[in-house]
Amino acid sequence: MAEFYFSLFLIISLCLLGWGLMRLERAYQYPFFMGATFLIFIVPQAFALINNQGEVSDQALARVFLMACLCAAMCWVGYHFTPDSKLLAKLNIEIDEQKLLHAGVALMVIGHFFNFLLSRVTIETSFNGNWSGRATIYVFFTKVLYIALAIFLRQTLKTPKLKYILYTLITAYPILSSILIAGRRQNTITFVLIVGISLWFARRFTVPRLVLLILAFSGIYLVPALGHLRGEFWGHIATNQWDTVISTSQESMDTLMQGKVLELKNAALSMDASVATGRYGYGTGYWDNLVFQYFPGQIFGHGLKRALQFNWGAKHYLRYLYNYNVQTGTTFTGIGDSFVEFDYFGCLVFALMAFLFKTLWISSNYHKSTYSILLYIGLISPAMVGITHGTGRFLQEAVFQFIFVSLSIYYARVKPRRITYYRRPQLNERF
Repeated sequence: MAEFYFSLFLIISLCLLGWGLMRLERAYQYPFFMGATFLIFIVPQAFALINNQGEVSDQALARVFLMACLCAAMCWVGYHFTPDSKLLAKLNIEIDEQKLLHAGVALMVIGHFFNFLLSRVTIETSFNGNWSGRATIYVFFTKVLYIALAIFLRQTLKTPKLKYILYTLITAYPILSSILIAGRRQNTITFVLIVGISLWFARRFTVPRLVLLILAFSGIYLVPALGHLRGEFWGHIATNQWDTVISTSQESMDTLMQGKVLELKNAALSMDASVATGRYGYGTGYWDNLVFQYFPGQIFGHGLKRALQFNWGAKHYLRYLYNYNVQTGTTFTGIGDSFVEFDYFGCLVFALMAFLFKTLWISSNYHKSTYSILLYIGLISPAMVGITHGTGRFLQEAVFQFIFVSLSIYYARVKPRRITYYRRPQLNERF
């Protein structure tokens, strides 16, 4: 059954991609982005897992592919529900564009300030290799630069004045540095998405179908190469060293196909452990993710932080059940972490995400809501990360976007005028 479910998953992913290519404006919508992410990230890992099952049983293999089918299908099903008219009305907030630019400047200053602090701090790491200490707080606040970039780029495309162009370039500088020098994959994808979607909302610019197809299928090879070469990737591109890029891409793909380190294997085993032990998170894993991201253990103590987390899932038992150690830096994917929370019903998380994006799309395109435009631009990259890193990661980044975009919109909103009614005096009243 594993081969059947994998074939079905591949067909669904290609259908999501084809749905976007039928009409070019769909290439900016949720089902297309998710279909491309499934195709680029999950499909190659699925091939590798089939050929290198290792600790993964046939039943566990079939289960993870069936869950992949359901998650991919929900990206399309959830997108076809009609948004609530009351919610659309609440999102349609009248904005003072100058005040929104002031909010963008504030975010730009905050982002640059914390980026400066980050460059002056010694990076501390925990036992599993993750950053810890003050650096995590600084990185958290540097992310407001992406919101500022969306604000300035949108204004620049609408009214290309020198002032707006300078704001855009100043905001984009540290982001471009992280892309070109450090070779950060998520930063690269996020930047490209911000530019592409901003061009759509401001100029109705669409990418040709052939370019979309090339990007989708070449991403299968280029994304691993970008992760391997990091900053050297762009240096090779600039100097036309395509042979190095192609050979590195092939090496990365060969390493992936060996199946020694696979996020999809983490997902398959964590799902199997949940079924075997009956331990599910029932949503507590999402609370744990929020505590991990937003509770400052450096200030209130890491003991209290651990006490606030449930850690109900069975992901912690993989070493005892299968003698399997999760490789540092790898994830459980959105397929795995949603199943660990709610069994197969976890696929509905992707349907809820799809409904959210459908609501924002309608509000952005037909109601011209600035609030929805900024949220849409900010949430597309986290949605794709929701597949690669987990739906809990999407929730973390979505909360961040809602907080800072909402604060910016609240400051920039046009306050309703107060209308004072004067009572007409009666003829018998004395003055």
